[in-house]
Amino acid sequence: MNPRRGVFKMLGQSRHFKIGLMASIALSTLALSQTAQAHGADTPATEAAADKSTTVDTVIVTGTRIRRPNAQSAAPIVSMDKQELQFQGVVNIEDALNRLPQVRADNNQFGAGFDNGGQAKVNLRRLGNQRTLVLLDGERLLPVQAIDLNIVPVALISRVDVLSGGASSTYGSDAVAGVVNFVLNKKFDGVQINSSYSFYQHTNDNIAMRSLISQYPNFPVPAQHVTDGGRWNINFAAGKNFADGDGNISIFADYRDQNAVKWRERDYSSCRVANTTTALSCAVNTAYTPWGRLDTASNGYYINKDGTQSFVSTANAADYGSNTRKDWNFIRADKRFTGGLFANYRFNDAFEVYSNLLVMRDVSIEQQSGAFDQDVSINCNNPFLSASQAQSLCGGAAGSSTVVGAHYYLLQEGPGSTPVRNRIVNADYRVSAGAKGDLFDGWHYDVNFIASRVENTLSDRNEINSTRFANAVNAVNVNGTPTCQSVVDKTDTNCVAANIFQANKIDPKVYPYIYDNYRWTNVVEQRDVTANIAGDLGQYGIKSPWANEGVAVALGGEYRRESLKVVADQATVDYEGWFSTTGGHYGVKEVYGEAQLPIANDLPLVKSLVFNTGGRASKYDNQKKELYTYKVEGLYRPISDVLVRFSYNTAARAPNISELYSPRNFSYNGVDPCSTTSLSQPGAATAAQCANTGVTAAQYANKSIQDCGPNGCRRYAGGGNINLLPEKAITQTLGLVYTPAAVPGLLISIDHVDIKIKDFIGYIDANVALSNCLTTGLQYYCRFVKRDPTTGRLDGTSATNGFISGGTENTNVLNYKADDFQVSYNFDIGKYGRMDLSMIGTLLIDSMGQDSPTTPVQDCAGYYGQPSCYAPAPKWAHNARATWSTPWRNSNISLAWRYIGDTKLSANSTDDALNGGAGPQGYKILTKMKAYSYFDLAASVMVIKDMTARIAINNVLDKSPPVVPATFVDGTTNNPNTYTGLYDPLGRAVNISLQYNF
Repeated sequence: MNPRRGVFKMLGQSRHFKIGLMASIALSTLALSQTAQAHGADTPATEAAADKSTTVDTVIVTGTRIRRPNAQSAAPIVSMDKQELQFQGVVNIEDALNRLPQVRADNNQFGAGFDNGGQAKVNLRRLGNQRTLVLLDGERLLPVQAIDLNIVPVALISRVDVLSGGASSTYGSDAVAGVVNFVLNKKFDGVQINSSYSFYQHTNDNIAMRSLISQYPNFPVPAQHVTDGGRWNINFAAGKNFADGDGNISIFADYRDQNAVKWRERDYSSCRVANTTTALSCAVNTAYTPWGRLDTASNGYYINKDGTQSFVSTANAADYGSNTRKDWNFIRADKRFTGGLFANYRFNDAFEVYSNLLVMRDVSIEQQSGAFDQDVSINCNNPFLSASQAQSLCGGAAGSSTVVGAHYYLLQEGPGSTPVRNRIVNADYRVSAGAKGDLFDGWHYDVNFIASRVENTLSDRNEINSTRFANAVNAVNVNGTPTCQSVVDKTDTNCVAANIFQANKIDPKVYPYIYDNYRWTNVVEQRDVTANIAGDLGQYGIKSPWANEGVAVALGGEYRRESLKVVADQATVDYEGWFSTTGGHYGVKEVYGEAQLPIANDLPLVKSLVFNTGGRASKYDNQKKELYTYKVEGLYRPISDVLVRFSYNTAARAPNISELYSPRNFSYNGVDPCSTTSLSQPGAATAAQCANTGVTAAQYANKSIQDCGPNGCRRYAGGGNINLLPEKAITQTLGLVYTPAAVPGLLISIDHVDIKIKDFIGYIDANVALSNCLTTGLQYYCRFVKRDPTTGRLDGTSATNGFISGGTENTNVLNYKADDFQVSYNFDIGKYGRMDLSMIGTLLIDSMGQDSPTTPVQDCAGYYGQPSCYAPAPKWAHNARATWSTPWRNSNISLAWRYIGDTKLSANSTDDALNGGAGPQGYKILTKMKAYSYFDLAASVMVIKDMTARIAINNVLDKSPPVVPATFVDGTTNNPNTYTGLYDPLGRAVNISLQYNF
């Protein structure tokens, strides 16, 4: 077979292999583990009997397809077993993953806006969730760009393995940063019902924030003691072994109901924190109010909040300023159902069939501020105008003229109105089926088919239609009744006249008329066929003369097809080109092979020496060249107590379906640095800088480019690029594991991880494009700035100019370096039971990125915040746990310590690559984010036979998260003044559960 000629016949992928109990313990001992239980410190036998779901006789080794009982991991693996997940009280599996020091907590249940679409993902090694491959029992879970961990059946999880480092040669594209593998219990026998209730309890005691908020009359101070975020969760699992254990069928169902928590319910998030170099303040929105504001070319007016038909000058902004973010959500109201079926039957050694079906549907509702503004024309004979208001707007022309170009602002909080609501529906479907067995001595085959579909539907509800709103405002008097002019002239007979000149007096019937709903759906599908054969060549004499075992191999192939379709309703398409129906697809053919090469055993200073190697060739039908990846690994044990391991992996990640074909949308924010107002400010951009962005010499000299509108400049976001090329990466790990025979149960390990990615596929943000174009003049950035050719403005309505765009591009380099540490020790304490101690930590060395060949390298290790580093990247973070398994009623008590190291503000760095290029920015506050420690407590007890009660209290001390100016967090104001993934945002979290097995 010559892969360069594209001769790819797709044959399979082995996922499973059975090993004995001793091999299981040995593997766990060599893997970096989250808990001592993952190293063989199982729960007491009596508890295992009570929990029939822990009966597992299959172990899947993540990272290899070689079927050999003494297989060992050459790359570091962190494992979390079922008991660890129970101790954490997790209902969302991503919460447990996000607490690992190797994971950047991006996607979680806390967040606002469509950017947090309710899909749970994992970002391993801070390299992006698109570079972390998620598996279910060694098979691809869902398309990587549409991963949703919510589909995983939590009730059936046996353990979770997190493999660091590239695994592209084993699993294909997308495994650049590593692999997360959910291992399920496939021999579940019995019935298990688990019901839990979770809630948050917090004391709002941030004195500085409460004092700050109290200075603003329209900003209510949150209650001091709050209990909220209630969530019911019930799951059911039932399984039956039959035919003397040769067959099993299991079903599961999970339902949860989550209450919303809003920003206004915590003192640190109840106003948007703004920053100066010396103090914090609440950002007051003086434009949008629940009573309304009307600006003309010469004056600005608030609608009097006392309810009279009168205007108040905008000089009284202190009395009318509002908080537009107070109703945004920490947690959305959410309902989720997950269900599934697993079945397998072994006819004989040569033929076993298996299949599974998973479904998930999640519906969440997010309420936003409902901030609305629009240019309107005011007819001076409008019947809703009082005489004084008409005089203010129209002067002597009151009753006969029209005020053109007035601008109206409103927060949708009046009677009958409904703030903007986002309804997000995620529906996931996955079916897998296959056959496996032993062909003959030493050879095993596995053939598998997976079909999956992910539907993400987003509905933007209660947006005000600008045309219908203009009709509603244009009212005339018809026989003493205010009536829309469009009804009079019969251009729109459904119109309902709106009184915008009196606070809270808009007729509730107006809203059904002016509201529009927008809806679009992303559908991603994947079909995956794999087949492989694995065997031991030692039986044919193919072995090293110094080794006890022969060479083992695995060979196979895979065919995968992925597709994307974005379907938008007509209202969405018509609304200034938000989205349009689009899509695309591609297929990939791959062949791969692995070999395990034992070199020597039981020689002086060579207790064992093993090398592993593997390679994969891939042909994407949308790429001109074939991709080749390979790995070389080694495991050297000079004595029984010490293991030295290394791995070298090349990886290649082809652009995924979303990066190729996703549509783009637009929003408004930010200012034009070369507009009339901006050029009048101290430190304004120079003529040369503005020329970089397309400003003419005359426009600069005359300061003639008008400011962007009140919502900001027009920015396009998202969008695929069919010209993307694959990323290329090299992953290296080097580790030492010490398991002294003299101290049974002790493990100490250290692993160095180094990942370099070239031509990484990144997103050039519109704000970044404009800023870098201004300062560097590079066409790499300036191509995204599209000024109106006549006016020079950046808030036009054309599809081809008058905006700044973002784009998906092959950028430059990413580099991640870290050292992982792990210590675990488990021991008996006589008649008092057993103690399990464990700690995993990560020392971050480099977290570097360079988005173009001409821009400086940004190393964010040890930094946080804008303008460069966004989420904190502490140099040290760890999780530690101590668990006491008592001899009384199978009870356990466990204490965990989560530590997040300190970080410094990137804006104050002396490194111009981090501070924005203008030197340290001199902020006197929040120059350093202090180290954080969280303590979690959990306990379980067998109440009666087959019934276990558990309680998990995370953040026992109710520690509040750090308060950070909103724009420091991610460059926007769409956050509650902190990093909600890394820090516990809502205070003390309590989970109480009751599990019954029968």
